[in-house]
Amino acid sequence: MNFGKPIYVAPGIYQIRAIGARVTVLLGDYGAALVDSGGPGSFGAIASGLKSLGLSLGQVRWIFLTHYHPDHSGNLGRLAQETGARVAMHKEEWPQLSGERLATSPFRNAVIAGLTDPIVRRMYDNPPNADMLLEDGDELDLDSQGKLQVVHTPGHTLGSISLFALPQKVLIVGDALQYRFGRIAPPAAGVTQDPAQAMQSVGKLMALDFEAICFSHFPPIRNGAREALRRRFPEA
Repeated sequence: MNFGKPIYVAPGIYQIRAIGARVTVLLGDYGAALVDSGGPGSFGAIASGLKSLGLSLGQVRWIFLTHYHPDHSGNLGRLAQETGARVAMHKEEWPQLSGERLATSPFRNAVIAGLTDPIVRRMYDNPPNADMLLEDGDELDLDSQGKLQVVHTPGHTLGSISLFALPQKVLIVGDALQYRFGRIAPPAAGVTQDPAQAMQSVGKLMALDFEAICFSHFPPIRNGAREALRRRFPEA
């Protein structure tokens, strides 16, 4: 696996393989936005990937978090500090990271959750605050033409979000979907808080007019992604 090498998705959109999860990079006239931060130890790979795209750390203006799990947030504090970027996440996710609410284990199985809890808790790297708490339907301008729409897709976690990038029509789903062996699937049940709710969120995504999907742990689908999702879940 080539950590740090940018993977082209669509004009102005790339993914960087980090430790734990991929980081999506969105380029705009006003600078860059990142979706997720990777897990602990990901900073070097992200910095290398940004450099390959001709970007300095200071050009990162936003870091969006799809959900609080440490493979997505474990590098968040350092990344925010080194870039000076503003941090945004769904309003239900920040209490998990701020300490206001005891972070729920990613694992549904109580035995596994108990055994792994001491390790998982050491994997978080949280910024001192969240600059923006997002809600379903929020829209943020990346430049004079590009924007991100926030789609609340709960199930994997309570505050999981997907981000719809326009005009490229790229859907960034975090862990709301998987893409194993060429087949789209719901999020892994063992680390999903509410699998039934996650399936409802899949139906919500299908209402969008997207062309490509960026996953957090799998290669992107660059063309025909909406039809592929419809074929996979015709009843959703």
